[in-house]
Amino acid sequence: MKKRDFIKNIGLGSAAFMLAPTLLTSCGTTTSTDEDFKYWVWVDGNNEKTISDWKTELTGLREAGITGLIIGGGRQMLEKLIPIAQELGQEVHAWLWTMNRPGDTEAQAHPEWYAVSRNGESSLDVNPYVGYYQWLCPSKPEVQEYVKNFMVSHCDIEGLSAIHLDYVRYCDVILPKGLWATYDLVQDHEMPEYDFCYCETCQGNFEAENGYRPDSLEDPSQDEKWRKYRWDSITKLVNQVSAAVHAKGKKMSAAVFPYPELARKLVRQSWNEWDLDIVFPMIYHNFYEEDIPWIEYATQQGVNDLNGKFPLHTGVYLPEMKPEEIGQAIAAAKAGGAKGMSFFSNGALKNERLKAFAAVKKS
Repeated sequence: MKKRDFIKNIGLGSAAFMLAPTLLTSCGTTTSTDEDFKYWVWVDGNNEKTISDWKTELTGLREAGITGLIIGGGRQMLEKLIPIAQELGQEVHAWLWTMNRPGDTEAQAHPEWYAVSRNGESSLDVNPYVGYYQWLCPSKPEVQEYVKNFMVSHCDIEGLSAIHLDYVRYCDVILPKGLWATYDLVQDHEMPEYDFCYCETCQGNFEAENGYRPDSLEDPSQDEKWRKYRWDSITKLVNQVSAAVHAKGKKMSAAVFPYPELARKLVRQSWNEWDLDIVFPMIYHNFYEEDIPWIEYATQQGVNDLNGKFPLHTGVYLPEMKPEEIGQAIAAAKAGGAKGMSFFSNGALKNERLKAFAAVKKS
């Protein structure tokens, strides 16, 4: 679970199935220099700010060394901020939610589109964990087409460089361990109410390929073919969207869980198999009760799994990071082979943190 998924509710702790961090640097990993290392920030869609406010904020980010913006808030916010970013020489990606679609009235008109838990409950009707979790099923052709068209509909925004996918996964089947007490859970196994998707489309597709249905198994969570079916379902959807976005002349990026092995276990996300132009793994070390050196470890795992397929830019979470730790985090990402770093989010990259980042960038 991403911490920002729960930012209004709770803090986040360690992840299940976590490997012990090391400070290894493989022979296949190259350390990035600052000359070719790009800095980004996820930008919230705050409509309360004036154009003057945004010009001041984005100018401050650019002067500190931020040349990439991943902007949320939809078309209206993008059309407002892209001209400012262009004047400052900043690249812009459209930050869009993918499979988790809370409040999407068009999707809600098709309740059969929503993912179904192993308990037989639709995430539209029974929201797992939090009220804004309403997950679509990636196996349905209608959902694939809907998501693809939604992403493509943003490609005509003048000055936009890329579509950036977020929530591009299944619901968290296992939460980080630090959340268990908050929800009065002990998630030492995949619990039925958080295990998706068991709709007729998914089970029918799987049976046609493998000769049996997941719901016929005593414990479907232990079936490797069923796990892989769901990794592949997300991968298929992403690659369909990517082909359509590329056909419109735009790049594709995505925010993903820290590295593929962990992402597959927690959210069915095998992102090293996706057709992207750039990936932003959210290596939020403190959410996993790890120290700064884990940023290097997790970055390196992703870089190794990608094997040069596309560049990796490490994402870090600022609100729990001390200003003096920013330089350490950047050094760890570079040592792990990242080609850039993105900060979550603009609201936290201010005051002392912004000064600390600028000082590191200029040193």
